[in-house]
Amino acid sequence: MTSSEYVYLDISIGGTQIGRVVIQLFTELSPKAAKNMLVLSQEKAFVNVIFHRVIKNFMIQTGDTTSGVLSNLKSESDYPPANLGKGGKSIYADSTNPTGTFADENLNYPIDRAFLVCMANSSEPDTNTSQFFISTFASPHLTGHHSVFGSVIYGKSVVRQIERVRILSNQSGPGSTRSWVPVYEEIVSITDCGQWFEGSEVPIFNACYDRIGGDIYEEYPDDNEIEGFDMENGDSTYAATNLIKDSGSLLFKKKRLNDALLKYKKALRYCNELIPDVDTDKKNYNKFLELKKKIFLNLSLVSLQLSKYQDVIDYCGFFLEMGKEVKPTNMESSKTLFRLGKAYVGLKKYSEGLEFLRSASILNPEDAAIQKEVLAIEKIVAEANKTQQAKYAKFFS
Repeated sequence: MTSSEYVYLDISIGGTQIGRVVIQLFTELSPKAAKNMLVLSQEKAFVNVIFHRVIKNFMIQTGDTTSGVLSNLKSESDYPPANLGKGGKSIYADSTNPTGTFADENLNYPIDRAFLVCMANSSEPDTNTSQFFISTFASPHLTGHHSVFGSVIYGKSVVRQIERVRILSNQSGPGSTRSWVPVYEEIVSITDCGQWFEGSEVPIFNACYDRIGGDIYEEYPDDNEIEGFDMENGDSTYAATNLIKDSGSLLFKKKRLNDALLKYKKALRYCNELIPDVDTDKKNYNKFLELKKKIFLNLSLVSLQLSKYQDVIDYCGFFLEMGKEVKPTNMESSKTLFRLGKAYVGLKKYSEGLEFLRSASILNPEDAAIQKEVLAIEKIVAEANKTQQAKYAKFFS
């Protein structure tokens, strides 16, 4: 192996493609484990293998190539399999060593950050096979007990989404097969794997990594290692969050609606996680509230254009709830009510939609687009009422 080898894992959650995780292998520090991962990936040994252990703010684990194969599940009643997490087989297997257990390496490498890739074992030395985990938080207590053989260099947002799936149980116990296992509806599986080369594609479907407008920030604030980005400084965090929002607006202007939606969601995540306490930094607290209000408006607009009607209703609802803390302008309220009306109309709930459209019209009577929509939906509702009346008249006659 060369000094720089990489593998990729394509991930789906509940049958929906999320994106690709690219791992750089520590070929010099952990040659046996790195070779094992590379060859197993090249041989597609991880395809259809599920993540069977997901613990938020700790780790996500997969690699049970014998008991954790998705295609072996015939129905939900088979899930989780009885021996899930107890299998696996390395490239070093032979007649004298059927599972191919191999020696630990690089045990002194500190597991002090997220996105390190480590061999899982059976709590005994030198019991590595094919199972591995990705750290999602600093876990120094694991140092000295697991071979560290790589790190995630792309697809960190995919790892974070895996980390957030619902699980069957968070209670560990002897013989339990449900502890930390994703629920059936959110099974996390590897749909493809293989060797990755510099310059190869990194398809991601849960984030937009376009740096348009200067967005150099990770999807999750805690994952940033950017010089000058201080998570304890309100001015710094507000500037970053506002820049991400503006990046979304640039994508929206280019009619890249899905990418704009992902950017706005990222900006909202930054808002929620980085807004300072009102008692310690009132100035930036208020600025974040105003920014969050704009983000909700943008999310409702792009969701409407993508025909994601329930999302429109949700984002508009969140915006209106903010009125308790930060008063919206008449124009903002009118836009929100108009989008709510359009969303209900999109769901064919014409009467509810008409109610919101009329409310928007009251706030902004000069807007011709709102008036036009009101007239159009009034006609649809009137026709529906007329048809209903005729139906009942015929019934009673």
